[in-house]
Amino acid sequence: MKRTIIIATASLITLSACNKQLDELRPHNVTNEATQFSTPEGFTQAAMGLYPMITTGVAMENNYFGYGDITMFLSEAHGNNIHSLDLGPNQYTDAFNYINSPDKDHSWTYYFWRGSYFTILHANKLLDNVQKDEQRPAILQAKAEALFVRAFVYFNLVRFYAKPYYQNAASSSGVMLITTAANSIDYKPARASAKAVYEQVIADLEAAISLFNQEKSNSFAGKQAAAALLSRVYLYMGGTFQQPDATFNQKAASYADQVINSNKYTLLQDDAYRAYYNSSNVANKEDIFAGNMDFGNASISQQYAYPPQINYTGGYYRPSSDLLSRIAKTDLRNSHYKVNVTPGFPDDSIATVKYMYLYNAIYSKSPFRYIRLAEVYLNRAEANAKLGKKDAALADLNIIRNRAGLAPVDLSGQALFDEILLQRRIELAFEGHSGFDYFRNGLPMVRDYSSASSGAMTIPATSPKILLRIPQEEIILNPNLTQNEQ
Repeated sequence: MKRTIIIATASLITLSACNKQLDELRPHNVTNEATQFSTPEGFTQAAMGLYPMITTGVAMENNYFGYGDITMFLSEAHGNNIHSLDLGPNQYTDAFNYINSPDKDHSWTYYFWRGSYFTILHANKLLDNVQKDEQRPAILQAKAEALFVRAFVYFNLVRFYAKPYYQNAASSSGVMLITTAANSIDYKPARASAKAVYEQVIADLEAAISLFNQEKSNSFAGKQAAAALLSRVYLYMGGTFQQPDATFNQKAASYADQVINSNKYTLLQDDAYRAYYNSSNVANKEDIFAGNMDFGNASISQQYAYPPQINYTGGYYRPSSDLLSRIAKTDLRNSHYKVNVTPGFPDDSIATVKYMYLYNAIYSKSPFRYIRLAEVYLNRAEANAKLGKKDAALADLNIIRNRAGLAPVDLSGQALFDEILLQRRIELAFEGHSGFDYFRNGLPMVRDYSSASSGAMTIPATSPKILLRIPQEEIILNPNLTQNEQ
C-alpha cells in the first residue's frame, strides 16, 4: 500500500516583479498530489514548498523553534563558542551540557528528526513523480532542487547522529536512508551505515548539478550551491591531519575550485563586511545558499541577544571568553559583536549580531547563512593543508585573514593546519560549524570555562556524547532502530 501525502503549493499575494523569486518563498497552501504533479508548474510549486521546511520548519508541530533555528543552535551547543548565563536544565542546555536526552520534552532531537524526515518525504514524493525519460526543463529543475534539499537534510542528519567519517564509516551506524515515498504504512527501516548515507548525499548532489538549468537567487539551490556543499561533504570525509584521505581532500579542493572560479560570488570588503549580517541574503554577493526569512521569522536570535523590548527574556547564550580572546582588536570581525546587556548580567554584555537583523520581540528576519564563500575558501585551505600543498593552503588562509584586516602569515605543517581551524572558528562562529570541525578532525572540544549550568569540560572526538540520541518515540515505533550510546 502506497503512502499518500499532500504537497505544499504556492498560493501567493502578488508582489512587484523584482520580488518575484522571494514571493515564491511565502507560506504555502495545500493541494492534492495527483493535481500537483500534472503540470510543470506543479513540480515548480512543490519544489518551492521544500524551502520553508528547512527554515521555519513546517513539520515542527507548531513548535516555534524551527529547522533552521535548531540546526544552527545545536551545532553551536556542542562547541566552545558560547557559554550560558542562568539557564537550568531545558531543551537548550540539554545539548550544551552534552546530556543529549532522547526525550521530547528535554531536548530538540524529536523536532529535528521528525522535521528532517518530513522534508525528505516531500522531496521523495516529488522525485517519485518525475518520469525516467523526462525532458521538460521546469521539471528537471524541480528534480534538481529536490535532490539538493534531500542531500542537505541527510548531511545534517548524519552529522548529528553518526560518528565522524574517519571513525570507520562503513561499519558505524548512520540514519534511516529512505529514497522513495512508495513505502507501506508499516515500513520500519534500520539505520544505514554512515558511509551509505554519505554516498547518497554525494550521489544526490552530483545528479542535481547535472540537472540544474535555471539561475535563481541564493535563497534557492543551484549548481554552485551543490558544488559548495560537496566541498564541505568531502572535507568531512577527509580524515584527520595526521591520517588524511588524499582522494577525499582532493575532491573537496576541486569542488571548492569550481565555486571560486565561477566568479559568481565575491568576499565582501571593509564596511560592507562589517555590516554583513545587517541585511537579507538576497542581494549579498558572498552568500551561496541561505535560508531566507524575509517572509518568516527566526527564533534563534533570542538565544544570543536581548531584544529591544522591555521585560522580554533573551540572550541566554553569550560568546565565550575563549572565542572573544582569539579575535584581535584590529580584526574587522569585532564588528560582528556588540554591547547588548541581558538584565541581571551587566558584566556579560557582548553579543553576536549575526541574528539581530530586524530583531523584534523574540523573532528576527535574519537569514540562515548555510553556505557562503568564506567557508569555501577555508574548505580548500584545509583540504590542501592535508594534501601537503602548503602554498595553496597558505594563499587561501591569507585571503581570509587579509579580508579581516590581519597581516598575512607564513606557516607550514601543524601550525598551518591549526591556524586554518582557528580562522574557521572565528569566521564561521554561530553559523553551524562549531563542534563538528573539532570532532571530524579527531580533536577534543575543550571548554576551559564554566557556565551557569555546567563547568569546564573536555569532550574527546571518540566520546558517544558528541552524538544526538534518536527520539525515544521513534525507537518505540520502529524496533529496527538502534539507539546511540551515551
